[in-house]
Amino acid sequence: MSMNQRAQYRRRLQQRQTVIFGTLALIMAVAMLLASAWWTGVLPFPFGQEFTKKEVVAKDVVPCIVEGTPSVPNSDISVRVYNATNRSGLANSVAGKLKEQGVVIVEEGNWKGTKPQSPTVIYTPSSAIPEAYTLARMFPEVKVFHDPTSSKNQVLDIVLGDNFEGLKSGDDLATLADGQELTSFEGCQEIDR
Repeated sequence: MSMNQRAQYRRRLQQRQTVIFGTLALIMAVAMLLASAWWTGVLPFPFGQEFTKKEVVAKDVVPCIVEGTPSVPNSDISVRVYNATNRSGLANSVAGKLKEQGVVIVEEGNWKGTKPQSPTVIYTPSSAIPEAYTLARMFPEVKVFHDPTSSKNQVLDIVLGDNFEGLKSGDDLATLADGQELTSFEGCQEIDR
């Protein structure tokens, strides 16, 4: 082997070693960054986690009301009014009419969920079923659904659909009084409270 060939061989060997050791150093640096991110909690650790089942939440369950439950005063009902239509200002208009009836308005806005099939849908937490049934008496066509994801507070969500035509007439609203016995909707289900 001549001197020139030996120098070329060493140069190729050094180049291979540089590539191999450089790649190993880069892999170790990335591993160190990932390990420190897992250690500090910036990234969740991908192994050894417990398996969790996603809790199945029943949708569109109409809650029953306990027999003999009286209607509550309108001033004890708190609602968020949402517009699921293309009609501008509908939630604001309905909120104003509900406010005239003594209902407390917490929020008004556009509905970001699934469009309701019914003209009016009221979503209620378990703790506010009497309030939902009392409020439902003000609407000509309404469905009340249990919302198990709702917080423990007693705020109801009213969603106004495409076929919404308004609250009941003033004469009909005048006949609604506090303390009247509420009756369950047909097809309702008992809800754990």
